[in-house]
Amino acid sequence: MKSLITLLFLLALALPAISHSTIFDCCSPEETIFLTSRDSGKVGDEAATSIQQNIKAAMVGTWESSVYPFALKKGKENTRLEGAYLRYTFKPDGTYLINYGDAETHLEEEGTWHISPNGKQIELKAEHATKPQTILIKYLELDELVLLHDFVNRNKPFSPGDKSVFFHKA
Repeated sequence: MKSLITLLFLLALALPAISHSTIFDCCSPEETIFLTSRDSGKVGDEAATSIQQNIKAAMVGTWESSVYPFALKKGKENTRLEGAYLRYTFKPDGTYLINYGDAETHLEEEGTWHISPNGKQIELKAEHATKPQTILIKYLELDELVLLHDFVNRNKPFSPGDKSVFFHKA
């Protein structure tokens, strides 16, 4: 955790010194749109904070659960699903793909994602959902991620419930 804080601090110091022309030289045209602020003047469309930019950059990629990802029913035997998995893919364009299920059932969810201004939450909005869901980021360093799924509702029995799930970057 100390190394992540140190990295974020150093990046926060370095970002103001980097000109936009330097940023554009490093990336493809598709990627540069996310490195520039896109402030429309609306309250809900503020430019991303450096914390948001850094956390988003660290989150991009595919994350696979390393532990049993779903809530277990209390008092019931054999509540674990054989071959259970939960996989998040966060794309740099702000879209996501979630694959989850077990040996027999395979489900998929697509939508958009963004990081809260303080960098502690991921907000997911599925394609046909009326409201977003929030996941708390408990830990993020290099290829390790722990998410607390307090406010996530998924198809039973594939809901993490209020469980923290450990992920590794694929």
